[in-house]
Amino acid sequence: MTKISIKLSRALSHVFAPTKFRCMICGADVFDGLGFCSHCKRDVVFNNGKTCLRCGVGIDGAEDYCTNCAFDKIYFDRAYSVFSYEGAVRQAILQMKFANMGSYAAVFAEYLVFMAQKHNLQYDAVTFAPMSAQSLKKRRYNQAQLLARHFCDILDQDDMLCQAVTKVKETSPQEQLDKAQRKTNLVGAYKINADVKGKRVLVIDDVKTTGATLNECAKVLKRAGAVQVIGLTVAARKENVMYDGDEEYYVRHNSGKSNKNI
Repeated sequence: MTKISIKLSRALSHVFAPTKFRCMICGADVFDGLGFCSHCKRDVVFNNGKTCLRCGVGIDGAEDYCTNCAFDKIYFDRAYSVFSYEGAVRQAILQMKFANMGSYAAVFAEYLVFMAQKHNLQYDAVTFAPMSAQSLKKRRYNQAQLLARHFCDILDQDDMLCQAVTKVKETSPQEQLDKAQRKTNLVGAYKINADVKGKRVLVIDDVKTTGATLNECAKVLKRAGAVQVIGLTVAARKENVMYDGDEEYYVRHNSGKSNKNI
């Protein structure tokens, strides 16, 4: 990233800064910069219960690993998520993805920084889950890239940010597929785009469901010589919890509504 682009990124961050002082759910004033008013915070669920020792997803029972990590081939070394993908957090993420509220990434990045520092994550490069050219044209921005950009900006690590992986094949949304289909849906969808040989790579994304996206990114990164791949996401879906397709869910539950924060 050039010095000019870094300065432009920081300038844009200041333009969107007021979002930090409005609740992402109801639009009420907030004064701590953490994105939720005292009322909406009641519907925020942190991913701080029992979690899988590999992918960090919330699990129940006596097992230490979720079913995906216990029985599937896993390429990433560890993954962490700040929130459980439900309630107010899910609503805010859906707005970030589908309602042109990319500025929410600046707020969520603060939480990602907290998680990275809490677990003392060590890395040499920061990248993000890629989108296909077709999807990027439709949405106009990649929310994972925005999260990674703000994350690096907060930590003054702009020189670490890179697009290490690109998506070269359009695929079906993972949440619309069963477990067997998810395993094959992303095969061949990604290719390496940066020199990661000998590096520890941090991959940032908004939501981790089964971990298939992170796992496929990790596979191409490891094959390109990365020595470690760690995932960091805003939220994770608790194991065995099923949801409607995100975009269809958002449209269905927001038809005719105006976003108070726009």
